[in-house]
Amino acid sequence: MLRLGSSTGSRLELRGEPDTVTDHIGFFYSFGYFSASTNGVLVYRTGGGGASRLTLFDRQGNVRGTEGEQGNYYGLALSPDGTRATVSRIEQNGSLWLVDLARGTSSRFTLGASDAVFGTWSPVGSRIVFATSRSGIYDLYQKQASDVSDEELLLKSTDSKYPTSWSRDGRFLFYMVPDPRTAKYDLWVLPFEGDRKPFPLLHTEFNNYDVQFSPDGRRVAYVSDESGREEIYVRTFSPDSPETVPDQGGKWLISTGGGSQPRWRGDGKELYYLAPDRKLMAVEITTSPVFRAGAPKALFQAPPQNAVSIISHSWDLTPGGKHFLFPAPADQGWAPFNVVLNWQAALKR
Repeated sequence: MLRLGSSTGSRLELRGEPDTVTDHIGFFYSFGYFSASTNGVLVYRTGGGGASRLTLFDRQGNVRGTEGEQGNYYGLALSPDGTRATVSRIEQNGSLWLVDLARGTSSRFTLGASDAVFGTWSPVGSRIVFATSRSGIYDLYQKQASDVSDEELLLKSTDSKYPTSWSRDGRFLFYMVPDPRTAKYDLWVLPFEGDRKPFPLLHTEFNNYDVQFSPDGRRVAYVSDESGREEIYVRTFSPDSPETVPDQGGKWLISTGGGSQPRWRGDGKELYYLAPDRKLMAVEITTSPVFRAGAPKALFQAPPQNAVSIISHSWDLTPGGKHFLFPAPADQGWAPFNVVLNWQAALKR
């Protein structure tokens, strides 16, 4: 319901009772789908923001199946074997859900009113790390993927943080931290060995985010705007001395014309990303005798993003790179926009 109050004086105080302009305004979190101007034009959308279904595409962009029920999804990560997925759902208080792709069922994974985002699978798919805001900032928690145990705190600090990738050998977890002064993201590493003290992977004046381990754990793909626009880069990562990564080793530009959300194929021989026009791009990768990236090739047009996303994790692929999972608009599509002219005339005088 959209209601309007009146104000008076220099302090813009609200006075009187609110008037109903129209009912059933759609919303996303605390953002209503409406805009009103002083020249008498009101635009609004009823209902939700367009439900989606988890949809599986092949390399040519053909639909190979839909999974789970309709919902407003954001954040998506496939398990290492490609049989399950974690997703966050807006209409379920931002909770994290598990979708069983083989059985077509879904179940709630996290409880409570706090958001749970960025589900990140352990190498064998037995645990899931995620970020939740129950303390006012996003801390890292982990829980058994079988959902038979309670979640446990993994990392707490004064800044929000979001997990992105877990090394295949289980030794390191990547996560990203927004700088509270600039809102730009830095990349950090949480070791699971030794003193388990986190350390920065990339801490620069640029926006660096969505870092992903290569399958062999020796390289990382990530997004950076150091060139003035978001591009995909790959750089080396030394498991034995990861602290030296920002200063040593190779670094390669992968995307052309911008890119986001990089993902590796299970064997490391192909790297994928989304172009600014949402084409899914594929890049052949060779590592012997030296690292070399091929020219990006468009596979297909990815479905439109029908909900506000947090900075990453809106799609994933099966280990062999034959199928790609996206939230795609459901058949009913988006609710139409309604335009009302001279809307103030309907208000009570």
